Order: sequence, then structure tokens, then C-alpha cells
Amino acid sequence: MTTYKELKSVRHIDGIIAYAKKLLNIEFQSTGRQRYSAFCPFHNDSKDSFRVHVNDKKEVRFHCFGACNTEWDIYDIIIKVNKCSFREAQETFAEYMGITDFVPYGGIASMPDEENKADEPVNFVEPKELDKGVISALHKAADFYHKFLLQKEDKALKYLYRRGLDIDLIKKFNIGYASPFADKNYMGRALIYSYLDRFKEDYKIFNPFVRAGLFRFFDDKDAKGYGYYMQQIDFTRTDPFTKVYGDFFAGRITFPIYDINGKVHGFMGRRPDNRGTHWIKQQKQDTDISTRGWLYGIDKAARYIEYYTTIIIVEGIFDYFAFYRLLQDANKPIVVSTLGTRLTDESISLLQQLNIKNIIVAYDWDDAGKAGIKKIAKDLDCTIYYLGGMKPDEDPADKLKNLQNIISGFSLKHLSNAARKIQKQTDKPVGISFLSSSSPKPSKKIIFKPDTTLDVSSIDTLKPGKAPEKYFYEADRFLPLLTYNHANKADLARKIQDLIKMLNERPEKTGDGNQFTIYSDFIRKELYDDMGPALILWLRIVIEQQYRKKKIKETDPTLAKWLQTSRPTIIKYKGLLKESEFLNISSDTKYQILSVKYFTGKQV
Repeated sequence: MTTYKELKSVRHIDGIIAYAKKLLNIEFQSTGRQRYSAFCPFHNDSKDSFRVHVNDKKEVRFHCFGACNTEWDIYDIIIKVNKCSFREAQETFAEYMGITDFVPYGGIASMPDEENKADEPVNFVEPKELDKGVISALHKAADFYHKFLLQKEDKALKYLYRRGLDIDLIKKFNIGYASPFADKNYMGRALIYSYLDRFKEDYKIFNPFVRAGLFRFFDDKDAKGYGYYMQQIDFTRTDPFTKVYGDFFAGRITFPIYDINGKVHGFMGRRPDNRGTHWIKQQKQDTDISTRGWLYGIDKAARYIEYYTTIIIVEGIFDYFAFYRLLQDANKPIVVSTLGTRLTDESISLLQQLNIKNIIVAYDWDDAGKAGIKKIAKDLDCTIYYLGGMKPDEDPADKLKNLQNIISGFSLKHLSNAARKIQKQTDKPVGISFLSSSSPKPSKKIIFKPDTTLDVSSIDTLKPGKAPEKYFYEADRFLPLLTYNHANKADLARKIQDLIKMLNERPEKTGDGNQFTIYSDFIRKELYDDMGPALILWLRIVIEQQYRKKKIKETDPTLAKWLQTSRPTIIKYKGLLKESEFLNISSDTKYQILSVKYFTGKQV
């Protein structure tokens, strides 16, 4: 296979010169062996300032000795002229050279066009196990960021202290920090700098870090904040590692996510202030990372969850630590965070293996929290206790932060015994929580119980059972939201969240007005949660397809008109839909609600 490095080497100098001549519309003059000159196409050049030479690494380089005073390789030239991404530049040049076995930077080989291959069934695919190289890179990053936090970052440490974490917890959970782009010493590249010599010696060492989602490519036009990250490209650097890449978690506190066996499978990153997006996790696109099934703290809690047959589930990482500090014995924790209100099929499968009988849910008492509680009750055959006493939008960590002086912890065995006594025999597994715990002075105690319990009378399907074939939704509720407004990102984000909330309602009976259906397998797996803005396009396709009772074949301009957006936006989101996990379900219906054939040429 031909790598990106080989393709820009002296072996291909004739092709490089020929392509540059065509792309830049200039004439090169030979000035010696493997040396050429031309008038620089990037400024008003009166001398032949634009030179081509081969460096000591046998790479073909372009250098302007005039006003530009900059050096490029062939990929840099393509990026500069075509305004494309690094990956697109590589693939463009490889196509020009007629290379069919090209491996772009990042290690993923280009695949032949499969559009005309025979149709194949699409089924749910379990996330693949990370290979040793990627896991090793994640562990190295976790250890590096942890040391960086302890040695250099007083600001981040103070933030963690304010949130209730002491130095022992920081060390125990290997919490770290990645320097921000504004740091003049590291420029948001601390992890890259620490391995730079090894990357230069062998670029293959860089590959597992990229596949682990640890580095951000600054010239990815599809990335969020593209304009801001473009500004971080350092054209003074000659190596591609520090030139167009930075640490993905730059400027954030890092929380390694361990699996049940103690292996790092990813990170959550949190800003040490309240500006911008507070939390981020690795991107799944172009990486080996899958965030499905992440349970923060499961590595420390699994054996005790199994012993007590009880688990406490919270939403966030700081909620996790609020409960962790309140446990009767912190060395035997039974608390995990689902990092949101979404309990995935992978998480459910893992919890089922731990023989859990009691689940204490401490989600926020908002629409998402209530939906999460209902899902847990449906999917797990356990008794569910909701830790209430919270107002709408109130956070469990805020609720508990002032109680440390009077609570010694949760008495788990007493909880289980009390639960069996006070829980009425009913087919509704969601009930009132009853947790009591005493301080060293027996006269003081506090009892948690919800101000508002779940309205179990309105939940008649909480027991695990066979899912309905499909869910029924009112098209008239969805259609007003199915437009794009990229000028207002906050409005677009709220619109997507509203659509997700409506999908989470999962109505099992047909209602009034215009209806459309979605197959339950797709909804149960919550595949729509990963679709982002592409969800808007997908839903409009679904509604139109069912209304016409056939697959639609509208042009991109028509779709753009429907959604009040541009043709490039439609093309972009069609591409995302083609690659998304939402295709991984099956159905034998005549009118497949997923427009699989429309987007990929495949029919389930």
C-alpha cells in the first residue's frame, strides 16, 4: 500500500511537479538536479521566488523566498488552493497519480467504490473491542494529563477543589488536565509535544493516538468550531504533527472512562470555567471510539454492586462524586454515572450480568430525567427507587453538597431490608425511595424521599416485556421543527433536543391527525441520539415517504427548499446519514421507514 508519506517523496517528483503546474497555472524551470523555480502564484512576484527542492527526508518541498516566506508540501498546496481538508488533499493527489491502494494519514485505507455491489442486509453491530494499541494510547494520555494537572495546573486543581474533590480522589480516579491553546508554552499540544520525537521517528506510532480520538485535526471542515480551530494551524512548523493537529481535550480537565476490567476506553473533558461547551467526549467519526456503554466508576463498583445486588445511578460526573463521598464505605462504592440520562443496550447487558435487584436512580427531575427513569424501569427487571425531594431542574450534587456534616453514608443492607418491608406488592416496579442514614450522634438523622413520585398510574408498561412493533407520532407536531437555521446554532441545538424529547415519548397507540410510525428497534436503541442535525433531514424523509407510500426521489434542491437550507447542507447530512448507526436495524416491512435505498443504494 502507498502511504501519504511515500506519495510526497522524491520517487514521485515528476508527478508532483506536473500536478502543481496544472493546479497553480505556473511554469517551472529546472535549476539543477531535483530543483525547480517559478514565479510565486501567491503574491505579486517579480523574481522566481517559488522554489522546489528535496529535503534530507527525501520529501519534495515548495518554498517561497519572497513575500510569503513559507514552505509547503504538495498537500499544503492543495489545501491552500482548493480550501479543502487535509484528508481531501491526500485523496485528490492520490487520485491524480492513479494510486488505488492509497492509505491516507490516519491509517485507514481508501476503499473501492461499493455503490454497484449487490444489496446486503443491515443488522445491529456490537461495538468492536478496542485493540491494544488504542488502549495503550488512552492509558498513556490518562497518565500524562494526570501528571500535568498535579505539576502545572493550579487553576484546574482549584476548580476541582471547589466541586468537592480532594487530592486523594483526584489521584484515585487519575483525573488530569490538557493545556489550552492560549498556553504559550504548549499551544494546546502538550500531549503531542511529549511524544513528538517518537512520532517523527515512526509516524505509525501516531496512528493509535489518532484512532483513540486524542488529537484534533484543525483543517476538518466538518468539525464543530471549524473556523476557530483553523486559526490554530501553525504554518511555521514543518512536521505535520504539531502543524495541523492539537490535543483534542486542550483546555479541559480530563476524566478517564474505565471499563469493568479497568481499561481506559475514552475520556470526558470539562472546562474549568462555565464558558462555551462545558463537557465534551471523543468524536466517533474517524476514530475507533464508541461511547455506547460507558459507565463512569463501573471499574471500582462492579464487585460491590454484585455483592449488595444494589446500584445507585446518577447522570453526571460531579453527581457521581457527590454520592461517592457520602457512601458509608467509600472503599466499597455502588454508584456509577451513565453520563447523561441514556442507558444504552450495552450498559443494560452489563448490569444484567451483575445480578442487580435494586436500582436507586438519582437523575434530575426534568423531562430527560423522567424519560431515563422510565427506560431503566422498562429494560431492567429490578425494583427501581427514585431518589426524590428535588425541584424541576435541580441537580443532585447541589442537593447533597450541604449534607456532608450530618450524613455518614448510605447503609446499603438497611436500604435493601427496608425496601422489602415498605415496598407494596405491585406490578409497578417504580416506587418511593426511602434512604436513611445517621451521623455519629444518634439523635440526628435525615430521610430522603421524593416530594413528587412518578405517576405510576400513567405508566402501564413498566414491566419488561415484548416491545411493540412500532411507535406512532403526530406529523403535525414534528413538521414545524424540521427546518435548519445554521445562523443560530443555539436555536438549532434546542430544536434537535425538542425532537429527541418527542421521540422519547414512544406512543404505542395511534392518535388523532396525520400519523407516521417509526419501528421500535430504532427507538429503543436510541440511534437518533447520535444523528445531530442530520435528524431533521431524516425525519422529513420518513414523513414524506410514508405519506406518499413510496420511496421519495426528490432532488437535493427540493430537499433544501423543504428544510429552508442550502444544497451543500443537504449533501453534507445525506453523507452523515449514510455512515450513521441508524441504518443498523432490520425490518421486513414493504415500505421501509428508513430511506436506506435513497441514501446508499441498499435495501434492508
